[in-house]
Amino acid sequence: MRPVVATRLALACAGFGALAVLAGCGGGSTTTTIDRTVTETTPGGGGSTTTATTTSEAPARFVHETAFQSPSGNIGCMIVGGSARCDIVKRTWSPPSRPASCPSEVDFGQGLEVGRSGAARFVCAGDTTRDRSTAKLPYGTASEVGGFVCVSRSGGMTCTSAADGHGFFISIQSYRVF
Repeated sequence: MRPVVATRLALACAGFGALAVLAGCGGGSTTTTIDRTVTETTPGGGGSTTTATTTSEAPARFVHETAFQSPSGNIGCMIVGGSARCDIVKRTWSPPSRPASCPSEVDFGQGLEVGRSGAARFVCAGDTTRDRSTAKLPYGTASEVGGFVCVSRSGGMTCTSAADGHGFFISIQSYRVF
């Protein structure tokens, strides 16, 4: 590998920080994977938890959109005001029971959000982040704004806070908070 290419590749890999696990840098392969441990609590299941490790391809491209949607339009997201939030229309899962802290005048569970610190949570709001006029974030692309990264993949959308690594995954079939 030429020294300039190797240096650029090393800088690109290093820029992923603590979230990235490098696979093959310098060996002819430029695949980067993200390796994350996720703990899930089953609502109403007596507090049982499941821990799993997920690995996925690093985004092929980064953009800086504050509002965007999945290519299908089923998931709409915004990164503003110190949080990242995605709402979903069609899904096969149900959110947990509405907490007492969420007034009945607004919706609950239509999406997930994560702030600069702490675990992600279900949305309790009377608005939506779904806007058909926003840009579609192609699969394999990430939007990075204000310390948050949301990655669009064919399997769903993942948003993470760079400050503490907390975030969420949302899709038609499932959700995870971490």
